[in-house]
Amino acid sequence: MKKQEISVAELQQLLNEGTQVQILDIRPQQQRDEWMIAGSIHKDVYEEIIAGNQNALDDVTLSADVPVVTVCGGGRSSLIAADILNQKGYHAYSLQGGMKAWNYAWSTAEIKTLDVTIIQVKRVAKGCLSYIIGSGEQAIVIDAALDPATYTQLAENYGWKIVYIMDTHLHADYISRSLDLAGELGAELLFNKSAETDFPFTGIHDGQIIPFGQSIFEVIFTPGHTAESTSFLVNNQFLFTGDTLFTNGVGRPDLKANESKALLKAEQLYNSIQHIKSFPGETFILPAHTSQSLGFDNTVITSRLFQIVAQVDLLSLSKEDFVKQTLERISPTPPNYEQIALINKTGNHEGITPSDLEAGANRCAVS
Repeated sequence: MKKQEISVAELQQLLNEGTQVQILDIRPQQQRDEWMIAGSIHKDVYEEIIAGNQNALDDVTLSADVPVVTVCGGGRSSLIAADILNQKGYHAYSLQGGMKAWNYAWSTAEIKTLDVTIIQVKRVAKGCLSYIIGSGEQAIVIDAALDPATYTQLAENYGWKIVYIMDTHLHADYISRSLDLAGELGAELLFNKSAETDFPFTGIHDGQIIPFGQSIFEVIFTPGHTAESTSFLVNNQFLFTGDTLFTNGVGRPDLKANESKALLKAEQLYNSIQHIKSFPGETFILPAHTSQSLGFDNTVITSRLFQIVAQVDLLSLSKEDFVKQTLERISPTPPNYEQIALINKTGNHEGITPSDLEAGANRCAVS
C-alpha cells in the first residue's frame, strides 16, 4: 500500500479476506447509477472536491477505527478526498485508477460435484461472468473476460491443464481475452462454425459432444442475441447460456441490427429459449453476465431453469408477445459496443486501452 493510495489488487485482497474497509464513492449520482463498488458509501461531492471545498465531507458518517478507501472515476479527485479525511484523523487511501481500474477487479465462486468443478470468475464492477470448468486433470474456459494470467493461475492452483477455450458469442461490451489465452497456452479455440471472425478457430456444430477430463460438454446453438450465440451443456446438468438467458431476463436482440433484423433476431431468441425450456427444470443456468455490481461473497450467480421460468415473465409469453415485449423493454444502447464488437471480430486489440472502452455497466439483458 503506497502512501495515501491503494491499488486494485490490494483492495481486492482485503475484500477477499473479509477485512473491514469503508469505501467512500464521491462521484456524481449519474456515474454511481451506471456502476459502483458493492457495499460502498456514496456522497456526491465531486464538484465540491474539485472546487477545493475542504468541508465537503464534514457530514459523512464514517468510523475512525476502520480504514477508508475513496473512489472516483479515474483516481484523481479521490486523492483530494483522502487527504481531507486524513486531516480529520481518518486512515484514508485513494483507489489508484478509480472505477476504470476497478473494472478489472474480480472474485470467484465455486460449484463442485463428483465429476466436475466449476469456477465462476466474476468481474465485480461490470458483472461479467466467465468460467473455468475442471474435470480430472483437464479444464475448459468459457467467455474469458480478464487477463489470461487470471485463468492460467487459477488452473494451475487446481492442477488443471486448459485444453479448450470458447466464447458463447462475439461480445460487444468487453474485449474477449479468449484468443489471447488460447495463443498463450496453445489450447484449442472453439467457436460456432458460422461465426464471422478474421482469426482462425476450430468450428463446432450444433449437438456436438466433446469430452474433457472425466466429463463431456454438448454444443447447443442458441441464436438471437447474436447470430452465432452458442450455449454449452456440461454433464447434462450445467448450461452455460452466454447472453441468451440470464437468471433474471433474456439477451437483447437489437445490437448491430436494424429494425427488421432486430425483429428476426427476437424471433430467433424466442425459439432458442423454447429449446432451453425443454431441458429438465433442475438444470443450472450459468449466464455470461449479471446486471448488478458484485461483492466478494463467494456466491455463484446461477438459478435452476424452473426457477427462472417461474420468475421471468417474458418466458411465459406467446412468440408474438415475447418479441413485442422484448423489443419494447430494451435499455439504452451501450457505449462503444460497435468498436468493441469489431475488435472481437478481428481479434486484434493492439494499441487499444481496454479500460477506456469497457468502462461502465453491461447492458446486455432485457428483463
